[in-house]
Amino acid sequence: MAFRILDLAARLLLALGVGCLLLAGYLSSRTLAFSSDTARATGEVVSYRQIADGDDTRYRPRIRFRTVTGEIVTVEGQFFTGTQRFTTGAQVPMIYKVRKPNEARVALFVDNWLGPCIAALVGLVGLAGGFLVRRAVRRELAKSGA
Repeated sequence: MAFRILDLAARLLLALGVGCLLLAGYLSSRTLAFSSDTARATGEVVSYRQIADGDDTRYRPRIRFRTVTGEIVTVEGQFFTGTQRFTTGAQVPMIYKVRKPNEARVALFVDNWLGPCIAALVGLVGLAGGFLVRRAVRRELAKSGA
């Protein structure tokens, strides 16, 4: 009975690993797709949008930047965080769609690649754990002659 439970756990870990690797691929493709036909600019944090949820407060920066055509655009960052990541007035790198400058992102690793990297890491750990548990279960079953 214990080996069946361990075998089921191994299969679930393998499924988690595959699912997270698929998620990492999807997130990576979305980031790469966004990067096509874009331009870079330096933005300035002008304020924060604050959301209070009970005792928890989240902040999302509002960033203003000038496009290559001279248009001034204000967008919000991708993430709500528990702290104000940047000081008001801070300069941050931006990447935006040339034809749709309102579609912009902060051009930092954390904002674009942290999600795919974490999903890939969890996927690899899940696969490794699933293979190791499954191998151990099979080894013990072979020893016991079952």
